[in-house]
Amino acid sequence: MKRRKVSRYERYAFEDSPWVQKLTQKELATLLGYTKDQLEALIRDKDKWIGRRAEVIAGKKRNLAVPYGRLRGVHERLKFHLNKIRQPDYLFSPRKGRAQRDNAAHHVGQTQFLTLDIRQFYPSTTGEHIFRWAHHEAGLRPDVAGMLVHLVAVDGKMPFGSPISPVLTALVHRPMFDAIAGLCAERDLHTSLWVDDLTISGREVSGDLIDQIRAIMRKAGFQTHKIRFKMGNRPVIVTGVPIDGSRVTAPRSVNERIRMGYANLRVAANDNERRQAIDALLSALGTYRYHMGRETAEGRKAANRMDALRRRRSALSNSYRSPAGVDADPASETAAYDEEAPPWE
Repeated sequence: MKRRKVSRYERYAFEDSPWVQKLTQKELATLLGYTKDQLEALIRDKDKWIGRRAEVIAGKKRNLAVPYGRLRGVHERLKFHLNKIRQPDYLFSPRKGRAQRDNAAHHVGQTQFLTLDIRQFYPSTTGEHIFRWAHHEAGLRPDVAGMLVHLVAVDGKMPFGSPISPVLTALVHRPMFDAIAGLCAERDLHTSLWVDDLTISGREVSGDLIDQIRAIMRKAGFQTHKIRFKMGNRPVIVTGVPIDGSRVTAPRSVNERIRMGYANLRVAANDNERRQAIDALLSALGTYRYHMGRETAEGRKAANRMDALRRRRSALSNSYRSPAGVDADPASETAAYDEEAPPWE
């Protein structure tokens, strides 16, 4: 008899999770695979297990606090257990099986769009936020909630660079996001959250909505920035993915990578260069297919191109190699690759 595979993700509602079962410190330690004494020792020596560095990510300077060693293991274990809690429909990241394309597809076919970012989302999430969630929302005992804060928070705030930060921050601030999603649902609007990027769309997104959303966020201790209203009569970018009318499309940069890939393949001087060009094209076409959708005409055409390129690469590997300094006829090579036009042409 075939055993049914049990999902590791989103298995139960928050009210049915271990976090509302009045855990003791000993039980929390057991859940994380340690003894209470080991966790207390880890908390005392926590600074030894944190790597701090500044790094530019997506054009922004971030002060990272990355756990490693034993502390990393605790954060990974916490992430594993928290990911078993079911998340609301509007949350797209962090969430298993959802990606930026899914976030954009949620808003396909809408007329007006409102996008905004939460300023300093992780650094503005303090140890006090975590404690209030653990004690008042989850109902953990004060000493257990305090232990959780000491294990997670770095310098009194949610660390940027920890695997636990995305899922725990989403849980800690879920009441705020639920209130925003409820407000939008009353107006028949679509809402999605990708980390700290909030997107709202519908037939009409009125100007007073932004004031109400910002009031909800201020009450939770947050400020917003990068607020933009957009119209759907031209392509709209949602978390880096373009929406053009009733479909998700590929970013211009992906189209350019494919054009350059075919250009490089046409002028490749030897099999090694052809192999490199084909590998780059396969990567670009795979990204294009992902954005356009596997079942669309463009996605199927990209898949056919990829199959043809793989066969060509395999033929290169098995073909007779010309003596050093002797290449194939350039005219015949160009003719062979001219038929491989980009899928949108």
